[in-house]
Amino acid sequence: MPHDTDPRGPAASRTAVAAIVAEGVARYRRAEILPRLLPVGPDDLGPDGPARTRRLCRLLARALRGERGRGRAGHWSYSLDRHLALVQAYRAERAHLTALEKREGRGNPRPS
Repeated sequence: MPHDTDPRGPAASRTAVAAIVAEGVARYRRAEILPRLLPVGPDDLGPDGPARTRRLCRLLARALRGERGRGRAGHWSYSLDRHLALVQAYRAERAHLTALEKREGRGNPRPS
């Protein structure tokens, strides 16, 4: 049985997902969102700085790789909602890190 496809095509789906991610990035609040996604405590969310933000980006990237792998494998524990939340948090933290490093005069952040 053929799958029903969106008559607007895959480009419309990508645009919709991009809009959802962008809205989540704009509304992102570290202290509220991160404890729901990662095993972090109040000490991990303390004073803001490039080193702390870099560490959070690494943790988010690792969690994102794991979630992406579960999705590709069709694992029962994969969650699209968690995947989107991880993407939103990662992009928000990367943007924050870029701003912090520009403020400190470091220029471009290291690629991750």
